[in-house]
Amino acid sequence: MRRGLALLLTTLLAVSLAGCGWHLRGSAPGAASLEGVQLAVDSRVGRDELYREVRIALEAAGAEVVSTGSGIPTLRLLDESRSTQRISGGRSDEVRENELRYRLRWEFLDGNGERLVGPDVYQQIRSYRFEQQQVLGSEGREDALVQELRRDAAFLLTDRVQALIGE
Repeated sequence: MRRGLALLLTTLLAVSLAGCGWHLRGSAPGAASLEGVQLAVDSRVGRDELYREVRIALEAAGAEVVSTGSGIPTLRLLDESRSTQRISGGRSDEVRENELRYRLRWEFLDGNGERLVGPDVYQQIRSYRFEQQQVLGSEGREDALVQELRRDAAFLLTDRVQALIGE
């Protein structure tokens, strides 16, 4: 009896989540489809985490990421920055709230090197708690937030590229 009730509740939860439009980040229906499109990613900020996240998002949407070349549209990552600002709590407070600002500047070039968009800026702000007693955990939280913001930026750039290419 309990097992049947648990199965019923699980099924109802799954149906209600599907019915309300909730989806895992990056898996929404109608998400960018770049199937068969060749793109280059030119990163002026290096080939670290941001470049990797953008490449993963583009490939997940079906794009083939290739080297820059003639006739290849190019997504150029111009600048990435982050800053932290205290928004509550003083020097002696054990817990304070910080604000993380993430900024990405980018542009998109067509296959002839003509700028279609940009330079444009993606900017997002997140708040998080910093606890003096758990410095390592609090610093890890900031790094995790930056990684999440990079993933968000990569997903939004992929969506924007799909809209520009119009396929």
